[in-house]
Amino acid sequence: MAKAQQIGIIGVPGSWGSIRCSFHSLIALLVAILLAGAVYFSRDSAGLLSEDRTTLRKLRDDDSLSQCNLFSGKWVFDNKSYPLYKEKECTFMSDQLACQKFGRTDLSYQQWRWQPHHCDLPRFNATALLERLRHKRLVFVGDSLNRGQWVSMVCLVETAIPPKLKSMHTNGSLITFKATLRLLVDPMKEYNASIEFYWAPLLVESNSDDPVVHRLPDRIVRAQSIEKHAKYWTDADILVFNSYLWWRRSNMKVLWGSFEESDGVIKEVEMLRSYEMAIKTWSDWLEFHINRSKTQLFFTSMSPTHERGEEWGESRDQNCYNETEQILKEGYWGNGSDPRMMRIVEAAIDELKTRGLNVQMINITQLTEYRKEGHPSIYRKQWDPLTEEQIAKPTSYADCIHWMGKKQPISVIRGSSHGCLISCLAMLFTVAIVYQTMDITTTTTPSQGGQNAREHYCDPADNTGKAEAAVREQHRATLQNATQGGGGRGAVYAPANGVASTAPLMDLTSSPLFKGCDVFSGAWVYDNESYPIYRDSECKFMHDDLACEKYGRKDLNYQHWRWQPHACSLPRSLSLSLPPSPHPPLLRFFCFGREYNASIDFYWAPLLVESSADNPSRHYSEDRIIRIDSIEKHARHWSGADILVFNSYAWWRLPTLKVFAQDWGMPSDQNCLNETDPVTHKEYHGSSTDPKLMRILEREINNLKSKGLEVQLLNITQLTEYRKDAHPAIYRKQWRPLPKQKLSNPSSYSDCTHWCLPGVPDVWNELLNAYILYNSYIRDSN
Repeated sequence: MAKAQQIGIIGVPGSWGSIRCSFHSLIALLVAILLAGAVYFSRDSAGLLSEDRTTLRKLRDDDSLSQCNLFSGKWVFDNKSYPLYKEKECTFMSDQLACQKFGRTDLSYQQWRWQPHHCDLPRFNATALLERLRHKRLVFVGDSLNRGQWVSMVCLVETAIPPKLKSMHTNGSLITFKATLRLLVDPMKEYNASIEFYWAPLLVESNSDDPVVHRLPDRIVRAQSIEKHAKYWTDADILVFNSYLWWRRSNMKVLWGSFEESDGVIKEVEMLRSYEMAIKTWSDWLEFHINRSKTQLFFTSMSPTHERGEEWGESRDQNCYNETEQILKEGYWGNGSDPRMMRIVEAAIDELKTRGLNVQMINITQLTEYRKEGHPSIYRKQWDPLTEEQIAKPTSYADCIHWMGKKQPISVIRGSSHGCLISCLAMLFTVAIVYQTMDITTTTTPSQGGQNAREHYCDPADNTGKAEAAVREQHRATLQNATQGGGGRGAVYAPANGVASTAPLMDLTSSPLFKGCDVFSGAWVYDNESYPIYRDSECKFMHDDLACEKYGRKDLNYQHWRWQPHACSLPRSLSLSLPPSPHPPLLRFFCFGREYNASIDFYWAPLLVESSADNPSRHYSEDRIIRIDSIEKHARHWSGADILVFNSYAWWRLPTLKVFAQDWGMPSDQNCLNETDPVTHKEYHGSSTDPKLMRILEREINNLKSKGLEVQLLNITQLTEYRKDAHPAIYRKQWRPLPKQKLSNPSSYSDCTHWCLPGVPDVWNELLNAYILYNSYIRDSN
């Protein structure tokens, strides 16, 4: 397991093993609402018995239930109808839930009925619910509170089933109650219904996933991994989720990696942010794995606690112990409930709705806030012997968190079939430049280098402080010149149509990248004096895929175009004259006795997340597969970088990205082959670029910004659209022999995706350079 950072241990109340007592009135209320919703929305009820069929017709004919807010109402004392079952009558009642068995004598808490303001809930009918669940799975997923709800559901329905036709079995984290009752009206027809509970207290994978041993002081979650759990409940017909109690701490440890491997990365993350990550993983899984025409989805809101008596007018050291009455103040809200967490869930549910997936929020928080007398308090099985101090002070061990079998109101809605969207790309596209600064004069003490070092000196004859100061001054002058729109660029530029234009230059400290100048809005200017900045043959690391001149391209005009923003100029890169040197494997730059000690790296991850195309040499496959929730395999190689530049686009386009000449007025069978001029149409936009993908990206960047993380988008799309002339076409190394059919039709193998060098990517780096220089200038100025 990845080594965790040391943090203070925070006591964690509640777990599976700490469920204690039965709050039968809540149970009855909430299961009754589940029945009401299930029957009301059901349209498949031919097998109902006569009484249930009458109830169904009544509900269908009455629109009041569908228009009624079931969660707005009041508690009504009803000792005639409640409780719906006796504790001792439930065959599967657990000692963890049996409050009466463990000494509670005031049972009035069992006799309260929830009464919505504008409608009535029908009395619970086990037969009707079982009919609704015929050949179906109802699965509760979550923590001990959801487990209590599952037990109460079992207790409510099992009295309608003969002993030999019901069973319970456990398989790790999954517990299943099975009903196989044969109806007298149709002996060949069975309920074949299952009501299940799956233990996943944090929904996503965590080190608390063991259904028995899970109370650990150092809680760790894999916030982006849920498949370990989800495979057990993805095909369920009704899913009821909850997750709140186990997140109640200021920070959570988040693991990027696997619990089985030691090279994972653990970060301590603020609780709300880690909860948001987990809910995002949960919602993404639902979007792409749930059968919309089959599965109905619910999420239960947070369950209140009553641990501070001063919140309802008692002394500070009082809690739910010995409480026998409700809180009567309408709208009472205790400090144990955090609405920020539910807003995160609501936002995820709203987002799923826009994608055609409905999740019903079961908002039990307010109605449960009033019930301070409904907790188990001390009336539960004590799994560890109590100390003398605890026995002397019952409030010290009173359980004021759990409700022991309470039931939430659920209205079951019918699913509908919708096509999946590929909007999870928003999660995959993490991009652009991390806001960092770079100062070329900040260096470290040089090593001796040895025979394997390739050493470049700015001036080997002068290692004095005077020379170093001169370079510092050159650096500052370059920055100052850039901020004033200089750099030898001039203000006159000529677009491809030959018409000269003049654009006013603006101060970079007040405009180019931040306040006034859009550096991505401009025109290409032919400039054969300043461009190219380097020659193909001079770059010792040139790649054969990009070396167009080397592979026969004669027209080199594509190298002489400069990008000119409309309202400012880009600074020229700071270059230092370096003398010739040997060529051993290690490249090390020295300046006046100091090393740059800088690295410029590339990491191959074409889809950013883990995929079947991750091999840097063998990655072309018709069957492209991604692990959409896994990035740690890649991220551990670059997470410590000072500046990160991401991209991911072309590999998401299936089938293979193609460029069509008809986009710029040429025949449809033509592409970039033999093109020698840029596109001159202003704001030209070809069919090969998809703005929808970039909108997803921009949304995620804005989301990160709201969380304090700046990601700068290098918006090179529009300026690059014009450059149909700058692709390699056929002028590149062909890694496989070309067949005769392709040789006779060069456009069939033209590369119209990548770019010749020197060429367009140099301008991308000029834009990147402008940001880096500006950040350095701002830092030096401060």
